[in-house]
Amino acid sequence: MKKLILLLFIPLVTFGQGEQLYADGTANDQDGNTFEWISYGEQDWSTENAEVVTYRDGTPIPQVTDDEEWSNLTTGAWCYYENNPNLGKLYNWYAVAGIHDNDVTTPNKQLAPQGWHIPTADEWGTLRFYLIQNGYNYDGTTSEDKIAKSLASTTGWNLSDNVGAPGNDQSTNNSSGFNAFPVGGRVNDTAVGDGAFGYAGLITLFWSSTEIQGPVAQGGGYLFYNYPFFSGLSDTKNEGYSIRFVRNTSTASLNDYTNSINIFPNPSSQYINVNIDSELEAVVFDLLGKELIREKITGRLDISSLEKGTYILNLTDGVNTSIHKIIKD
Repeated sequence: MKKLILLLFIPLVTFGQGEQLYADGTANDQDGNTFEWISYGEQDWSTENAEVVTYRDGTPIPQVTDDEEWSNLTTGAWCYYENNPNLGKLYNWYAVAGIHDNDVTTPNKQLAPQGWHIPTADEWGTLRFYLIQNGYNYDGTTSEDKIAKSLASTTGWNLSDNVGAPGNDQSTNNSSGFNAFPVGGRVNDTAVGDGAFGYAGLITLFWSSTEIQGPVAQGGGYLFYNYPFFSGLSDTKNEGYSIRFVRNTSTASLNDYTNSINIFPNPSSQYINVNIDSELEAVVFDLLGKELIREKITGRLDISSLEKGTYILNLTDGVNTSIHKIIKD
């Protein structure tokens, strides 16, 4: 992997993503956009969200503005948040996978530029553990996942009273230079509807290239204005997330904790089962970040006390953290 001897500690401004801390270098995508990248251990990561509107071979990626059309897609697409060209681009997972038509015999295309790829869930896990182990937790510790502030941009987040959350004292965010701005997403949930835009200022979500099964894929990274942790969030492939790139020469590999956990049934009216035999701490939040349940579990969580709706389930064994969207029906 090519390394730069000196880091460039020159403040830069990136459109729509706030102030950048520093960069190790720049690269170009297939559409001629220039993006910055930073080395984290043995990985080189882009520190700006993808802006491409074509696959690597020049095939256009369709822009889809209609909510219903977006929610029914099984091929790649992109959109601006709220269809506003001044806001960031979001992609469904089919674009991540390069699925450009419905012919299963057609080879998939590449969305990332030459020499780069969209990170797997394992590679997101490698980044997460590198930052934890190298003191990027908000309190300087090197265990548990408290790295949200180090990854979050210094502006744009809803205010939070929770110490360690991106929305709390935003001026101290972004020590890692990753510069994740809360662009929101295009989601399917009961709060905003299928294929609708929502949660700008509250969240940022990044895809991984890892498929789970059927209509579900693994999100690579999830930041919420009110949480101190950063983890993957599995979701349906037709949701709209942001995308980052990793250089192909990355050699690091780590089993991703989230990818090993299965939550079922989901939706559920009473119990959520977790296919892990060891004791975990389970914390359930509503979509505004209010903690509703916190308890130690071994394989099962009682959610019968919750109202019908969508919630965030945070599971931790004290070192690893896994985040899942659950639905109470």
